Amino acid sequence: MSRPAARRPSLAILVVPMAVVVAAAALAGFGVIDLWVASVLVPVAAVVAGLGYVRAQRRFVMRRGADVDRLVAGGRWAAHGGTGQPEVPRGVQSFPKREPLDSDVGHTVGEALRTRIDGRDVWTLELGVQRRTGGTFTETGARESGPATVSDPFHVVLTRLDRAHGLVEVSAAGIADALRAGVEVGVPDFDRAFRVTTESERTARAWLGDGGGAALARQGKDALRGGRLRLDGDTLLWWRQGHQDLDALDDVSRLVARVAAFVPR
Repeated sequence: MSRPAARRPSLAILVVPMAVVVAAAALAGFGVIDLWVASVLVPVAAVVAGLGYVRAQRRFVMRRGADVDRLVAGGRWAAHGGTGQPEVPRGVQSFPKREPLDSDVGHTVGEALRTRIDGRDVWTLELGVQRRTGGTFTETGARESGPATVSDPFHVVLTRLDRAHGLVEVSAAGIADALRAGVEVGVPDFDRAFRVTTESERTARAWLGDGGGAALARQGKDALRGGRLRLDGDTLLWWRQGHQDLDALDDVSRLVARVAAFVPR
């Protein structure tokens, strides 16, 4: 993008109005101002805070729409239902999901965009993972009823593969990972920078033991942009908790396309 994407308003916008509320209550408690003055200031500050946040949210929605339009106009991305009308990846609602992308309630799919890199279709979308806050449980411990909460958002970038594979997940190695069991794939620079968890060591080494691991090692663990790569079934995806980050789309989509080329056929 030619300029940074619009940022979602944070609750920091409420700091000043809430400070007025606290200060008014404190001053009234110490007798510095009359109680009736505080009783007027508090609701006024609350209304100002609410209106300010709503206004910031509306401004963000408008700017984000403009950001998506610029991405599509640039020709590299197509929006679902927009230019080129790309389909959401087949079975996106049912592609293999593991924690924390699994849900006993359901999922929502936000803005879906598609690009094509080195002959491969790559999609990005915001996946909402719905949770329950209460209710009853079955004998196995599964929650079977209760109100659904607002979805936890995850930014997902994915591509489809020619055939299914076992689970392999790659994350940037942290200090604590030195004490955890992981799979070494035989590429020293990669093994130092990344941690691999897998259901199939054979698949992990076939994918990462040569070209795939070397390609990631050359880019360094910052290439994951705080997310994780997951090979799962016939899907290779990058995921990170949080809303869809338009600024990361180009880098992450190239990463996914590049490492997908090394997945065993």
